[in-house]
Amino acid sequence: MLSDQIAASVLDPPRAPAALSGRADELELIDGFVDGLHRGGAALMLLGDPGVGKTALLSTASDAASQAGMRVLRAAGTEFEADLTFAALHQALAPLQQMFAQLSIYQRDALNVALGMAEGSVPEQLVVSAAALAVLREAAADCPVLVVVDDLPWVDRASARVLGFVARRLAGSRIGFLATARSQQESVFDRAGLPSLVLRPLDAEAAVALVRTHFATLPSDRLGGCQRQSAGAF
Repeated sequence: MLSDQIAASVLDPPRAPAALSGRADELELIDGFVDGLHRGGAALMLLGDPGVGKTALLSTASDAASQAGMRVLRAAGTEFEADLTFAALHQALAPLQQMFAQLSIYQRDALNVALGMAEGSVPEQLVVSAAALAVLREAAADCPVLVVVDDLPWVDRASARVLGFVARRLAGSRIGFLATARSQQESVFDRAGLPSLVLRPLDAEAAVALVRTHFATLPSDRLGGCQRQSAGAF
């Protein structure tokens, strides 16, 4: 069945997917956001319903940043790690562990303990937040840094608070923060004051073009019935 084919393509996408259909405006905004990190830090939230394409845009931004010579730090919220304190922060900052030595002893110890890299008493949230921002600024001294977080509502509470602290203090840095969340889903992460881009479902023309990309031999009389499915599936 067509619906099964579409579902299979989502679970096992082609290795070299075509450009995102119907997202020219969004891609232009994302390109501008990434390019702007050379001049100053910024944050952007990608919001939308499940399956609308938030993760695809996030991946596109990550690839663009990498190709531009930026350091990309990735984290993703998952249901299985939502109760693990600082699990998402560990994903994002573990690649920077060698830079922890450049922090003050107080911040370095707090970050190492928080991320499970050293033993010690539980550090204060504010100290961990300040340490996370400090190490990101150190990393951005050499080249812009993009922190990308997928499925933000599933990020553990402690990490979400640190990331929120960081996202509001990017002025004067070359750090970007880009995250995805569902439009109406509640989260510990406070979006207030952060710029956002709301993704809408694809229009009929873009939906047909997208289906044609994945199913080039599909008869024309079948396209009408799959437009709605494709708009929400990719």
